[in-house]
Amino acid sequence: MFKLTPKEQKILALLAFLLILGVVLRFTLPDEQAVNVQRGKENGPEVSMAATAGGGTAALPAGEKEAAAKLIVVHVVGAVQKPGVYHLPAGSRVYQALEQAGGKLEGADLERINLAQPLVDGQQVFLPMKGAEGAGQPLPAGGAASGKVNINTASKDELEDLPGIGAVKAQSIINYREQHGPFQRVEDLLEVSGIGDKTLAEIKELITVW
Repeated sequence: MFKLTPKEQKILALLAFLLILGVVLRFTLPDEQAVNVQRGKENGPEVSMAATAGGGTAALPAGEKEAAAKLIVVHVVGAVQKPGVYHLPAGSRVYQALEQAGGKLEGADLERINLAQPLVDGQQVFLPMKGAEGAGQPLPAGGAASGKVNINTASKDELEDLPGIGAVKAQSIINYREQHGPFQRVEDLLEVSGIGDKTLAEIKELITVW
């Protein structure tokens, strides 16, 4: 047998100590891979939920924009149950706008409008009453008849262009027809606050009702 020198004995003892230490650490400390898997389980659902939430939020505005692009806005006035502004799918017809407005009033003259006419964005749909001025004649697709201003559909700017009708009276005319429905005769303007016989005489030949 050979005899180890003191130096060799120290080296051997150190190696044995390191070997024992490695074995102890191997069985006492958690496996790094297991720790990573556990961390993945804990964090995985949270990350997934965050990604899902982010995706849903981003998709919502796109859907709203797409839906909005397929709608048109029309203004329904005249002899209907609920005059007002309505949103309808693009490609809708006049009769569908009247349905949205609650349907016609008794005495409405459906023969004077084209119920099958396609609607366009920003259009005003006016349903006249039977017996109104011009009854028996179909309404034009748009604009005024014979160059006259239709006081049932004219905008505020169009009304202001009439002699003796300023911004205040124009707004009063619009307010009146929204509250009471369409004018049946041009003489009905006398019911509007601020409009008297003199003003009516100035504009009578320039206006009409449909």
